[in-house]
Formats: sequence, structure tokens, C-alpha cells
Amino acid sequence: MKYHHLFSPIRLGDVELKNRIIFLAHWTNYGHNHGYREDGLASEKLAMHYIERAKGGAGLVCVTQSVSPTGQMGRSMVNAHDPRNEETFRFMCEEIHQYGCKVFGQFNHRGHTSCMQRPPMLYAPTQMTAPHCYVNTKELEIDEMEEIKEYYVKAAVMEKQWGFDGVEIKIAHDGLLRTFISPYLNRREDRYGGSFENRMRYPLEIIRAVRDAVGPGYPIGIRLCMDEFTEWGYSWDYGVKVALELEKAGVTYINSDAGSFSNYNFEIPNNYIPMGFGVYMAAALKKALRIPVVAFGRINDPAQAEDILAEGHADMIGMCRQLICDPETPEKALEGREDQIRHCVACSEGCGLVTQQEGVVCVHNPAAGREKLLGIGTLKRVEKPKTVMVIGAGIAGMKTAEILAERGHHVTVYEKSGEAGGQMLLAERIPMRAEMSEVYRYLRVRLQHLGVPVYLNTEVDETLVERENPEVVIAATGSHPLIPEYIPEGQGMTVLDPRSVMMHPERVGRKVVLLDDIGYWQGLGTADYISALGAQVEIVTKEFYAGIDIEETCRENLYMRLGKKEAVFHASSVIAGIRENTVILRNVFSKQEELITGVDTFVAASESRSDNRLYKNLKQKGGREIYCIGDAAAPGTVLRIIFDAEELGRSI
Repeated sequence: MKYHHLFSPIRLGDVELKNRIIFLAHWTNYGHNHGYREDGLASEKLAMHYIERAKGGAGLVCVTQSVSPTGQMGRSMVNAHDPRNEETFRFMCEEIHQYGCKVFGQFNHRGHTSCMQRPPMLYAPTQMTAPHCYVNTKELEIDEMEEIKEYYVKAAVMEKQWGFDGVEIKIAHDGLLRTFISPYLNRREDRYGGSFENRMRYPLEIIRAVRDAVGPGYPIGIRLCMDEFTEWGYSWDYGVKVALELEKAGVTYINSDAGSFSNYNFEIPNNYIPMGFGVYMAAALKKALRIPVVAFGRINDPAQAEDILAEGHADMIGMCRQLICDPETPEKALEGREDQIRHCVACSEGCGLVTQQEGVVCVHNPAAGREKLLGIGTLKRVEKPKTVMVIGAGIAGMKTAEILAERGHHVTVYEKSGEAGGQMLLAERIPMRAEMSEVYRYLRVRLQHLGVPVYLNTEVDETLVERENPEVVIAATGSHPLIPEYIPEGQGMTVLDPRSVMMHPERVGRKVVLLDDIGYWQGLGTADYISALGAQVEIVTKEFYAGIDIEETCRENLYMRLGKKEAVFHASSVIAGIRENTVILRNVFSKQEELITGVDTFVAASESRSDNRLYKNLKQKGGREIYCIGDAAAPGTVLRIIFDAEELGRSI
């Protein structure tokens, strides 16, 4: 077998997993959020999310849940201790088991961590604000600690009865138990603080209480933060020390993890963080422990996973966002269809929405969070195939073509340029964002496997449409960027839009003013690209800060990179005028003006307009089905465009 290690079984206590692939626990925001006592109820949507990953071939799925009424990190986080969840969880477990997959419940108490804008009482070992949050905490009293411990036990016993195969206790990035083991966050002066032994006491008490309740063979795993990745936090050597104590307490396995809300980049690592960045921590655990160890950290490919196991760095592989992106990753690997795996690009565009109390979605996979309607097995072939002409081989055109071809339509794609990929061909040029090319790579490969012809260097007009005479035309002709009317040409400086910068970097001078009028990657991403060219860049935005619509961890990385290049930010400012290599700014509040002199290049990251004249002409002429998709309908993000393309492809 090509992936001998990855697809070999492993025993965890009384449970045997069919392979080494674990769908890691994660907050989905799929729980019901109806207010007060109705918060935290499990939904069919949540159940289908985990069932989908079992269908796709995972050996184990872990379902994150909060423990105790004080434990929810957000109102849509499912409560493990609520008996009203029995029906949904029994259904979920039964369905997961049909695919030979096992399911563990992961339990966590939020502690000092919350994603709510106005959180209720937060609890911690010591009363102190966490470095990432202004909200102060209540120091846990002994009777409150005992009550929380009882909820851990109650939840474990109930879920064992409902069909869960094991339990995973979270001592990881967010949550109460990590704060107890943290030397910085636990400053108690009783028997639960001070020494290492005392800091470990409360988590070990919970583990022993759960073990006494569920019996000796029932798996109890630990999701362990190995490194807090902060200036004040503990590092991986301390994580190994903690793991050794957990092993002595009789836990079944250690699921390695890292990061915290104080360094969110490592909790949900984006594509600025290297793939496999956490494997060294799993390897350190593997050397120190006798119990199985799970590797983590942007593992998104079966070959990568196989190497980790073959080299003895871990016993199991944790995948979260990769299986959100492509639930069928295990099955595709087994069947030798590796080139058709959708690899997670760690853009955090969809999954990163959890911090805003939004449900998890995925740029690459429209079925994420919509498994019942769009998931595995829901795409049905048509009875009467149609001939379809897709005009434009950007992301919208290729995605629509993929879905149409899968359903049996006869599809042909035409692209006026010499390469399929659309704006992703430019997006991948942003520093540290080369992985975005995976979006178009996957679609190119799918069209090849489906036998869809793609004609490059072919501009479509009405004459070509008439000659080919398709029954259906899909206009995916994209958009073009605008330069605001108040930005004059000349004045001693070159005026460019972001696409022109990416295509013609030789036109960029030494001192650049960039107007971020859109708040997305066109602004800060282009600024980063310009800085990498060696130019000085000053960024102007009318908002409180530039890049306001970029996901927060990516924005943080962009700011760090631009800061190192000495980029200058002018927030809450508009362009008041341009003359003779000088840009005049005006503060939107104070109305005071500021001059930026010596400017040789002005870049306007502003709105775009749809290129849809051909679509309008064809629709007016009539005689066939005409549809418009992607930027040609309305310029937008790739997250929206791929979803719209999936919907359109299913509707014809």
C-alpha cells in the first residue's frame, strides 16, 4: 500500500481506528443560538458536518463541546452536559459508525477566553485580564471547581451511553485547564497554584474523576497546548513535562497543539505559517512518551502525513481544515486520486469567521456547513444533457464548468488569455500567498479529468456564439478595476491599479502612495508586494485602519511585514488632491491636511466594474439560456464566487 502507515489501524484503549487520520475537534458555530437556555443545543447541521468526514474516510472525528453552564466560549458552541442533545448525538454517532469511523467528544471550559463581544462572567485560576482581552475574570472558588469537575464527569458518562467511543479533554489553546497549567496565568496561592505539581492538580483530578466514571478501557485523550507562543508563555519543553504527568495519570493518547488567543496565528495558522510547523513538537512527545501521539500543524496532504508517520514523529495525523476543505481526502488517497484532492490553502477566509460568531464555511468547498444539501452524494446527473459554452476560465467559469460536467452536461470553456485561473493568477503573487494557486490548480485538474475542453487565447464574441450554437451560455467574463475620478493622471506620477502593479512591476517607482479604498487584499496585499520590490509605500484609508475586511490573523501578519519595511499608515484619511509629485491628505475627523511629497507612483485599490456587455447583448438577443456568474455579475470575494458557481452549476 502506498500509504502503509497512514492507513494501518491503531488501538486506543478498547477502540480500534481503521486508519491514522483524525478529524480534529474545532468550533463550528453550528449549535443553536436561540437565546439564554436554548443556546448550545446540537443541530442537524452540526451532525451532518461530522458525518461527512466519516463518509470521506477519516478514522476518527472529534466533536468539540463546552462543559458546564459557565463554559461556553460562544452561544452557538454545543453543550456536552445538556441531556437535550441526546437525540441529535445518537443519530450522529450511529451514522458515523456506518462508515467504520469512530467518534470522540472533546470537552472544554472556556475559562478566560470568549468570542462574545460582551461575554458573561469569565473564570480563571487567578483574577487577571488575559493578555489578549480587556475583560477581567473571576477567580474560581473550590466549590465552583468541584461543580465544573462534576460536569466533565456527567458529560462523559452521558456521551458514552449515547454512542461516543471516547472522550478528549482539552488542555489546549483556549480554555480553563490550560490556564491552570500555565505558570503565567495561574498565580493561585492554594494547593492549585504555585508549584508545577499544584498547577497540574486540577486537570489531573478531572482526568481521574472521568476515568473512574467511564471505566478502564474507554479512551481518554488530551488535546495539549505544547507551546503558548508568547513572550510570557511556556514553550514545548514545558509541554513535554506536562505530557509526562498526563501519561502517568493514565490518559490514552496526547493530541499535540499550540498557540492561544494571545497568539491566534498559531491557534488557527494561516498561510503565513509553514506547513507542518508543529511536527517537531509531536516528535518531541513521541521520544518522551509510550502512549500514542497525534501530529498537528497544517498537514494537508497524504504524502506529507505518511512521511511524518514513517519517520516516527507521531502515531496519528490530525487534520482539521484539510478535511473541512476536502472531506474525501482519505478516500481519494486510497484510490490513487491524489491530484484531485482539494488542498486547504490556509487563507482563513471562511473558517476564520468563527471568531465573529459565524458558522464555519470554506473558500474551496461550498459544501462546508451545507453538507445535507451540497455534500457527498448530493450532486445528481441530469436526464437530458445540454451543450454549454462557458466564457471565461477564471475561478467562476471553471467552477461552474466542473459542476455542470459532473452532472453530465457537454461543456466547453473559452478563455481570452493564455492561462486559466483568472485573478488567482495575480493573488498568488502576493508575498507568502503562493498557495492560493491551489484554487485554480484543483479546478484545472478536475476539468481535465472530466474531459472538458478549455480553449485558451480565444476571445468570444457574438459571432463565435452563433457559430457554436450552444443551448446554454455562461458568461464568466470577470471585471476591471476602476481608478477614482478624482485621481488625475500625470502630475509627475504614474497612476496604477493593483492588477497593473502585479502584471507590470517594472512600472512601480521608488516612493508609492497606495489608496486602500476597499479594505481587502487588493490594498494591503499589493502594498506588501510593492514593499517586496524595494519601494517605500505609504497607505491611505478612510477607515480606522487599512485592510479592515481582511481576516484578523492575516492582517496581523501583513502589518508585521509592512512594519519591517517601514511602511507608513495614514488611517481616517482621504485624498484631498494631487499635484506635482505631492499627495494631499485630509483627516476625515479633524479636517487637517497633510502632504506626502516626492511621490512617483500612486496605486488606487478601489472598486471594480463587471465586464458583462457580451452577456447583456446575448440576453437581449435571446434564443438560448444565458447566465452571468462571478465578477461578471458583481465583483466579489472568491468565497462568494465559488459558492455562487456551485449553485448555478446545480441549477441548470
